[in-house]
Amino acid sequence: MNSNQQISDYIYFYPDVMDTKTCNWISNRYDTTAKWQQSTFSNKYENTGTSQVAMDEYWIGPEDPYFKDMKESFDYCVNDYTNVHNQITSTIHTDFRINRYGKGGFMNKHIDSIHHSHGQQYGYPHITALIFLNDDYEGGEFVICGDKYIEKIQGSAIVFPSSFMYPHEVKEVTEGKRFSVMTWIM
Repeated sequence: MNSNQQISDYIYFYPDVMDTKTCNWISNRYDTTAKWQQSTFSNKYENTGTSQVAMDEYWIGPEDPYFKDMKESFDYCVNDYTNVHNQITSTIHTDFRINRYGKGGFMNKHIDSIHHSHGQQYGYPHITALIFLNDDYEGGEFVICGDKYIEKIQGSAIVFPSSFMYPHEVKEVTEGKRFSVMTWIM
């Protein structure tokens, strides 16, 4: 970072990377048909279980009918991000994880610089990318670096480094269900 840059300069917001219709199809389909698993929380030492997170997760692989739509949206964001920050080489991404937070759902502050977890490929991620699949819920704010609240807009994305400098969290959902899909770029 040069002296004029701020940490927030490396947090990119992309509006309209996925159309509303596709977001709704994905949310509705998986809400009713996915084999959801309760997410757990890991730190560099251990899996700490569910005390730090109240969220369901479902992993999407290349065989899934919506994988192509998700990949195109993520590719658009990640390609733009790595064109600007060309010191990052994107070699692989993890499968996509859909996150479902019901009323009372949350994820405590954490960083994504983990070697492996939750089905992730081995290796430390360079970038975290997340797409908001809906915005018709209350609470559930995405907060990064302690005080930067990311606006929830259906079909928008956020991309940021996975390092220790970018702790982030999802505040408690107070009404409705919050859906997002994410991947880590290795």
